[in-house]
Order: sequence, then structure tokens, then C-alpha cells
Amino acid sequence: MKYYLRVEGMNLGSFVKDTNDLATIRGGSLLLLEAMDLVEKIIIDTFPGYKSSKENITSAIENIIQQIQGINHDTSLSKSEKKRKKQQLRKKKKALKEYSNPNNDSCLATISKGASWGLFELDESRDELIDLQKKIIEQFNDENGNYKHATIMVDLYQETDGEGYQISRDKVQTLNRWQQLQAPSLGITLEGDTVCAIDQIRPASQQVKWKNETVYISESVHRRRKYGVEEKKNATFYKSRGALAEDSTRKLTHDFEELSCNPPKYATHLDGKIAFIYIDGNSFGEIQRDSEDPDQQRAFDSQTREGRKQVLRDIVAGIQDKPDWLNNSHLRLETLLWGGDEIIWVVPAWQGWWMLNRFYQLAEKNISYQFDRNGQQVQQRLYHGSAIIFCHHNAPIHRIDGLARNLADDFAKEKKFKEKNMVAYQVLESFDHVGADLKTHRQERLQGLADDIDHLLVDAASMGSIRKTILKLKKNSFPTRKIYQIVQAFRDETDPENKRFSKKLYKKLTGENKGDSNSITEEQKVFKSELNHLRKIWGNSDAFWLHLMELWDYVGLDEN
Repeated sequence: MKYYLRVEGMNLGSFVKDTNDLATIRGGSLLLLEAMDLVEKIIIDTFPGYKSSKENITSAIENIIQQIQGINHDTSLSKSEKKRKKQQLRKKKKALKEYSNPNNDSCLATISKGASWGLFELDESRDELIDLQKKIIEQFNDENGNYKHATIMVDLYQETDGEGYQISRDKVQTLNRWQQLQAPSLGITLEGDTVCAIDQIRPASQQVKWKNETVYISESVHRRRKYGVEEKKNATFYKSRGALAEDSTRKLTHDFEELSCNPPKYATHLDGKIAFIYIDGNSFGEIQRDSEDPDQQRAFDSQTREGRKQVLRDIVAGIQDKPDWLNNSHLRLETLLWGGDEIIWVVPAWQGWWMLNRFYQLAEKNISYQFDRNGQQVQQRLYHGSAIIFCHHNAPIHRIDGLARNLADDFAKEKKFKEKNMVAYQVLESFDHVGADLKTHRQERLQGLADDIDHLLVDAASMGSIRKTILKLKKNSFPTRKIYQIVQAFRDETDPENKRFSKKLYKKLTGENKGDSNSITEEQKVFKSELNHLRKIWGNSDAFWLHLMELWDYVGLDEN
């Protein structure tokens, strides 16, 4: 009988988001991501037949053929039942035949793996699977392991005949949620005479060096922080996904300050600034929820995971030896979230626009979903909504994370953009000036320039064109002071003369104020062409002046 095993790390606020210490955040996030790899390892160690070797795939296909033959001779089944069961088995057989690149690291039981959860399909005896469940729980509760302070739910559910995959999948997820309601939200030990210097919550029992001081921290923070430091030192995340060679000696920057300081000459004005990039798939969860059987969901999950890996490999291959991506030979790249349909990258501010644009270029080629519909192979295009925030390296990381998610969810990922790749950006000189009401703040930014708040968004397909246009304006010495004057004139709606003033400035910049077209300079011709191009990108609204003002320092850099 078929069983579903679901494992999920819960209460992330107490394991990932409870400190602003980068190493601790990285350690907690990567531990939860790699917890699903650990589950796969335990499954394969217990049941070697789930190892995705060519031999096991062949054996599984032969087993399916035998099951189909058994159904043909089963007199207890009706014709309709035989047909239904054989269709399911043939579909599984086809999925196994199409299984790409089997290797020692993957598991045939895996249906889906997210950043902190995994769903697995197992066909073993109940007693054996209960023992497996106990092994997994014991591994997570190990006193000497890294997971004992995490809240990780491990549930097993037996599919009832005729119940259907979607119902069974929802039921095992409900078991996870039920367990969460009964579990404490904070993993804690009683050892320690003072409070943790980093999380400011738990008792402190470990003495460490932190910010050039000797402090006491909790065991939970200590384990996560140590793991995060080791992962960074060894570049394990990138090596395990083939983005860096196993024997690579490339080191990574230790923190956001090192990541953002000592910029190249063309970006000295961005010293100490970062770009925080949040990317989320459009309708990825909906596609998975609509999957009618495990193989359909497995196909979507494996295809998108492999696609993201290829994107990461291509990006790292292109930047790992570039001087403007290095600080004393250390690569300026931080991956804070990877899994499911979400990615968080932090890069130097002068590389933010390039990085996000490069992701969309590579995702177009690599992240897609091919599936069978009535015997025909259908290629479904996939889309992502994203946010990019330019800010100082010491901005409060969790508040920046929350702002990025709100920008993406409330604007770039609106339902009307379901089949588009949209970007919402924010330039922060100080965090607090955004305010609590993000929609109102964004509407106020457009004051006098446009009425539609969507004019603040960027279509990802235009990112490269925007970069080239701003670079061309810079190379032709476009006067930035005029941009500010024009934006201010549009915003001051109390004086109608101001709008006339902005039009005069535009005509002067483009040479339209000259009666003789022959007297217009080459520079003015460039200004007119490029400004009109930007206007067209943003729906022929005057909002392009605001974008030009805000993106000027971050986009169109000489070497970017």
C-alpha cells in the first residue's frame, strides 16, 4: 500500500529569522534546506531500491510490467478498475523512463522538495515505514546534531484506496500542521546564566568571539552560526550544485560589509551599498496543487529544480573570475534562500541590476515545465515576480526581507501579472522613509507624473534596454541636475507654471526649442531618442523621469 511521508521545518521565526547575524541566518536557512537531503539519505540507506541508479530504475520498470500483467489476470477487478489501475502504472512507467540524469544524490521516493519541506512517496510495509519515521525523528532530535533546536515535523499517511492523490497529499500536510500546533515555537535549553548576545532571547552557554568582543551565545545560535561560517568558508552550497568545482579554491566574502566595500572605480559612489534581490515563481504552488498524481508533481518539481541549478551554474561561471565581482579574491555573492520557488541573493549594489536581469535571461532558457496532455507533450512557460532593494549594507536584514516580499507579492506578482515577469524596485537611503503603508508611499512617489501605480514596475524584458539607454545618456554627459528639476516641477501640482517649466527643460535638452533642425547637436539627438525610448517603456507616461532619477546611480555603469 502506498504511503506519503511529509517533512517540514516549522516556526522559521525561531530558527532563521530570530537574529540579524548573517552567519546565523545563513546557517539556519541552509540547515533546513539540507534537512530534506538528509531525509533522502536516510530513505536510501533504509531502502536502497529508492536510489536513482540506472539499475534501480530498470528494476522499478520491470516491477510495474509485472503489476500490469497481474492486473490482467485479477478476476476480482472490474473492467473499469483494471483500466484505471493500468493507466496509473503505465504513467508511472513512462515517468521512470523519462527520468533524466539519475545519480547517487537523488531519490526515487522524492515528489517535491522546497526550502524547508519535502514530500516523499513510499511503497513499503507499515512497520518498516514507522521505523523509518522514527529514524528520521531521532536524527533531527540528536543531542549532538544541528537540528535539535529546530521545529521539524515528520508525518506518515497511508493512502486510502480510491481516495486520490490530492486528498492524500493534503491530509499528510494537515498532520504536519496539527503537530505544529502542539509543539513549542521556540527550541530552548536551560543551560546558561545570561542572555544570548545575538538572539537576545535564549540562555547563553557558549563563549565566542563576535564583533571583536568575547560574548556568550545560546547553543541554538552557536550551532547555526558555526554551520553558516563553515558553509561560507567551504562554498559548500555552490559546490554541491555544480556552480563551483569541488576542488575550487574560490572563497566568498564573509559579510555584507566585505561584499559591498572597495568597489571598482566606476562604482565608488556605491561603496558600502548592496542589492537585495527576492525572486518568487508565479503560480508555482498552484501548478503543484493541481497535480493529479505524484508523477505529475514530481516532474514539475524536478524540472524546475534542475533549471534553477543550471541558472546558478551559469551565473557563477560568468562572475567567479571577474575583478568587479571580487574583493581580495573573495566572490561577492550571498545566497540567503534557495528552494521551492523562492530565491534570495545579496550582491554589490553595482551588480544588482545585472544580476536580476541575468537571472531572467537564463530562466527563460532553463526554467520551464514540460508535461503530457492527452498523449501530447506540452511546454508550459513559467514566470517570476521579483523585488530588488538598493540599500546600505547594515540595513536591518529582516526588515529589508519583509519589504522585498511585500514589493513582490503586492505589486510585481499581482494576479494580472500572472503570465509576466515583473520587477518592483526600491532605492533606500534610509529604511524608515518608506513608512508602513507601502501602497500609499508608492502612489506618492508618482505624484504629478502618472496616475497608475503600475508605472512604477519594470517589465523584466526591458531591463537590458533600460541599462543600455541610461549608459548611453551617461556617456553623452546628460545633465543629472535637470532630471531632479523636471521631477520636482511635475510634483508641484499647485503651480501650473511648473509643468510648463518642465516642458521647456525637455525641449532645451532635446533641441526642440530650436527652430532650425540643422542646429540640433548630435548630443541633443541622442537625448531625444533615448528619453523617448524610456517613455515608451513605461507606457508613454512621465513616470520615466522618476525611474531615470532613482536608477541613475545603480544602472548603466561602465563595466556592468
